[in-house]
Amino acid sequence: MKTLYFFLLFVCTLASCKKAKVESVNTNNSRDSLTYQPKVPGSTWTYRRTVGGIDNTTYTYTRLSADTTAYGFVFNIFSSTDNTNSGNQYIRQEGGKYYSILTASTNKPALLILDTAKNINESWLGGVNGSDTYTFTMKQKINTYILDNFTFKNVLVVHLDRTGPNPLSADTYYAQGVGQVKSDGTTNVSGFNVSVNVKLISVDLK
Repeated sequence: MKTLYFFLLFVCTLASCKKAKVESVNTNNSRDSLTYQPKVPGSTWTYRRTVGGIDNTTYTYTRLSADTTAYGFVFNIFSSTDNTNSGNQYIRQEGGKYYSILTASTNKPALLILDTAKNINESWLGGVNGSDTYTFTMKQKINTYILDNFTFKNVLVVHLDRTGPNPLSADTYYAQGVGQVKSDGTTNVSGFNVSVNVKLISVDLK
């Protein structure tokens, strides 16, 4: 295991600004180095979410040692905790396809959120949840991507179009051997477009 460091530039939207922050990043070159969602128990990912440019929330995913069965398949369990809430996320990898259970919905469908075999501009139906339809498109394949002075390799950029009562359009960046590192999107709330941005600020891979 090796320890890497990258600088996080926090761009202030309020009256004052904070200086660049250094976070520790532990990554590895072991069995999870080729996957787009590492699964070794004890691994953690911490993200900062900004909504409308002012609502900043930090939350952490932790890979638990337990798995669960849903729809006849085994899903890995990741706990999610933020400032006030906690819950679980469920991920399944089948070759180059990655499925995530939409736990916030009543039906809790499994969405195909990433298909690494797709070529640039190829799309796929991720799933349907009630009146919401999730369509994904492989937007870019980047050999080297730099985020806050940290270099990620073999990054896939996937565009999501969610149609329905609360439409969402977003680009998510997945780095090989790390997982999701960034997401930039816009959703519509009561007729107003609101930006939703998520960025990885630290990761510890076991």
